[in-house]
Amino acid sequence: MLVEYLEQYVNNLYENQNRGAVLEQQGLYSKKDYYELLKPVVDLFNKDSFSLDEMREKLFNNSGIVESINDFIYKKEMVPGMVFSYGTNNYRETVVVGNKQEVTLDENDNIIPSVEKMTEDTIFDLASITKLFTSLSILKLTQAGVINLNDEVTKYAPEFKNLKGITIYDLLSFSVPLKTNGRIDRANSREEAENILLNIEVDQNSENKVPYTDMGAMVLKYVIEHASGMNYYKFVDENILKKLNMTDTHVVVPKMKLDRVASTNLDGKYYKDGNFAITKNAPKGVVYDPKAQIMGHQDGVLSGHAGMFSTPKDMTTLAKGIMGGQVIDEEYVTMMAKNRTGRKYIEDDKGKYVQYLGFLCYSKNPVLVNSELFHAMSGKAFASAGWTGTQLTVDPVNELYFFMAGNRSHNRMTFIDAAQRDKVQIDENGKKTIVLPNGDVKIDATRFAWDRDTAVVHPVLKLAIQYKMLEDIYSLMNEKVKEEERVKYI
Repeated sequence: MLVEYLEQYVNNLYENQNRGAVLEQQGLYSKKDYYELLKPVVDLFNKDSFSLDEMREKLFNNSGIVESINDFIYKKEMVPGMVFSYGTNNYRETVVVGNKQEVTLDENDNIIPSVEKMTEDTIFDLASITKLFTSLSILKLTQAGVINLNDEVTKYAPEFKNLKGITIYDLLSFSVPLKTNGRIDRANSREEAENILLNIEVDQNSENKVPYTDMGAMVLKYVIEHASGMNYYKFVDENILKKLNMTDTHVVVPKMKLDRVASTNLDGKYYKDGNFAITKNAPKGVVYDPKAQIMGHQDGVLSGHAGMFSTPKDMTTLAKGIMGGQVIDEEYVTMMAKNRTGRKYIEDDKGKYVQYLGFLCYSKNPVLVNSELFHAMSGKAFASAGWTGTQLTVDPVNELYFFMAGNRSHNRMTFIDAAQRDKVQIDENGKKTIVLPNGDVKIDATRFAWDRDTAVVHPVLKLAIQYKMLEDIYSLMNEKVKEEERVKYI
């Protein structure tokens, strides 16, 4: 009976993988892969009688996640610490590991040791995951009939005079390449930064092969405000945060909560000309993103591309709220994940892919190493990620979610130019370091966004799939599964 159930379950997952996916996104995770992934669940039921908690524990211990985390964080030191949550509609598991702070600045602006451990309720700078709130807000207004995705941006935000003919859909789907005459993050004032943004225009010379950008989301924030008649953050607060009781999600983190914030300050960038810079203007509660800073973040102004702070608990609440249709209706959730930009093209006699993107989020890239979304997820799943070390996966078909929050931009090198990479040293644990011109030794975390997939994202999502099957079988054989939570410290 269980063998037949396994075969049926594998077939369902495989079919789910192809639902809503374009041809080149289909069949990326084979039936054999699913079978090998899920067979340990069936084996547990064929052995001695175990409780649901015992079976989850066995699957967790056999997943290799502990060993992978120890290697990634404690040996290679790719990030000071993490808190990640994952699970199903009935079960949320949270893992806490490492430090939320390693160093700080003294009164003389010198970097000194200052270790603080990660906790379950640590607050993180979401960085670009903020775009998800912009996407949800636009779709919320569309669902309510306030706007239409085919409306021109200037219908609601006429101040963007160079975007005549450009639709809300164009910006939501990264379909149009944009450029500014000047860098917003180098503006001397909010007024100057906003003026640069308001004069944004279509980049006529771009082939849009790397369409992901902050600019469209920054413009859509103005569309939301004009269409709703509300401040952007107030709109998010009223329509998402309060509705889901996300009480630890903020633009300006309250002073009483600042000690809970993971530090993203003091990362480094090493440039081609030999110069380097250490970020010192992002203390706890100050958004890391320089564009969000200059646009007024500390005064409570939320940008459309970055600026939100939150916790793993709140973000998994958001994921479950999206899956359950509590934020936007199912048809609009489905719209988010659909590939809007990705395609294959030939360059230098090699097949390459334009980024696969949905509505201000990632769709599944056919090349796993380039995919923000794990191939085993359904065709209607989507992902979002932030520079500071965050990643969110939501799979409304398989009813699975994963949120990872780290502080990779704290006390690490996040950019090293190719001209300087020969200076990187690797020790016996795989830890990478580089000596800066001033003699300081810094950890190289420039590959974080790629290495974290193998070390954390993929193993944890595999475990979530196992947990879901475990629950489904247990529900068939026993009483209905109750909603539970568990926290693990590594």
